[in-house]
Amino acid sequence: MKKILTTASLLVVLATIMNSCKKDETAVAPPVPGNEFLTTVGLKVTNANNASDVQYAYWTDTTLISNPPDSINTPVLNLQANQKYNVEVLFQDRTTNPIGDVTAEIKERQNYHLICFTASPSLNLTVTRTDKDTNVPALEVGLTDLFTTGAAGTGQLNVQLRHQPNVKDGTCAPGSTDADVNFTIRIK
Repeated sequence: MKKILTTASLLVVLATIMNSCKKDETAVAPPVPGNEFLTTVGLKVTNANNASDVQYAYWTDTTLISNPPDSINTPVLNLQANQKYNVEVLFQDRTTNPIGDVTAEIKERQNYHLICFTASPSLNLTVTRTDKDTNVPALEVGLTDLFTTGAAGTGQLNVQLRHQPNVKDGTCAPGSTDADVNFTIRIK
């Protein structure tokens, strides 16, 4: 009987030791990618009815670039009234040489990003995002868009790159801001 108790006690001690050595098997989420570093937001605008009518507008934070050229900051677009334009939003890091293209990185992480557009009330402009990510269900991204102009007018277009890892829901509210810039749009 003494031998049975000793064997049973030994088994209880071994089970306790083995249990205490086990690591917690809780799932660890992969690290969330941080905000993108960028100095420049650009718009490449192509008239849908005239492929030779292409314009570029760039907003650059010149405080981050040593000795920026005078022509670096040109955030103005002159669009025709009652037209449709295919638009690409471009992101760059101009602190590197050559200039870093951050657009490809944002495209790669499209499930974490949303580009939001807000036109001032005086601007007759409608923006429709034309690209989607791979979330289920797929959500808009905004790297490619359709601008539809109305009657002549001038105003501001606010462009925000929202960083939304694990919270993207198709709205601009969640997450943090990678970029928040204004372009002047003149519709003639």
